[in-house]
Amino acid sequence: MPVTLFDNRFLPDTTRRAIIYLYRARFADNRTSHYTRRAIEMLLMAAEAGNISAASMLGIAYHEGWGRLPQDSSLAARWLQQAAAARHRLACYNLAILYDNGLGVEKNPNIARRYYTIAAKAGCSEAMYAVGTYYYWGHGIEPDYTKARKWFRRSAALGNAKAMQDLGRMYQRGVDGGRNAARAIRWFQQAVAAGDSRAHIGLGIEYAIKEEFPQARQHLELAAESDESHAMYLLGRWAEEGWDTPPNLADARFWFRAAAELGHEKAGFRLAGLEGEGF
Repeated sequence: MPVTLFDNRFLPDTTRRAIIYLYRARFADNRTSHYTRRAIEMLLMAAEAGNISAASMLGIAYHEGWGRLPQDSSLAARWLQQAAAARHRLACYNLAILYDNGLGVEKNPNIARRYYTIAAKAGCSEAMYAVGTYYYWGHGIEPDYTKARKWFRRSAALGNAKAMQDLGRMYQRGVDGGRNAARAIRWFQQAVAAGDSRAHIGLGIEYAIKEEFPQARQHLELAAESDESHAMYLLGRWAEEGWDTPPNLADARFWFRAAAELGHEKAGFRLAGLEGEGF
């Protein structure tokens, strides 16, 4: 018989012990270890008794196939829905991901956005970022750059590097207002400090516009070292066009080839042009 009432008062000690076992499994770097199997047994016991947190973790466990559990997105959705009904923050966020990608449920961007929003309002920075991207790109709704910026700012305030990067990009491109290079640079710098290698590209572009080429090259090369294909493409254009030095077609080929191997289409076209291949 399905549990209809979910509350963390049910078997809290069992859930806590399950979390301890999961941490031990994490340190063992093995999700199929006996620690994980024991944790799953405890989570099942607690979730079936009605513990919200256990149901949420069990949903993730089914989605990823932890321990002896089969990877089953449908069962994952079932447990996440139980916990999300009680507005459990992480359950709402993970359930939104399932609806966003059609995993175990029919793909539905509107339902995904609703669960992302619930999780975001409960303080989940990743959910805030997801809501921002929905408004930015207009997934199932009209684009609303003002709301996108609002959610990116909230996410960035909690340390989300992707939100910082996208705020920088909005200011760089003049989305929802005029272009603001100073704010773009400030957000890109914060994103870099928080670990987003894409932000080096934004900084490289800004410094190139200002003709501060040594700094521009430094940032683009740092991004390229992190396998950012667009940075490689820009370095290829730099070498081909000679932004601050004479053109170097050998370097251009090198960078275009590196970017093309990572799937950058424009780099592939540029490389073909240098090699004398037509399209």
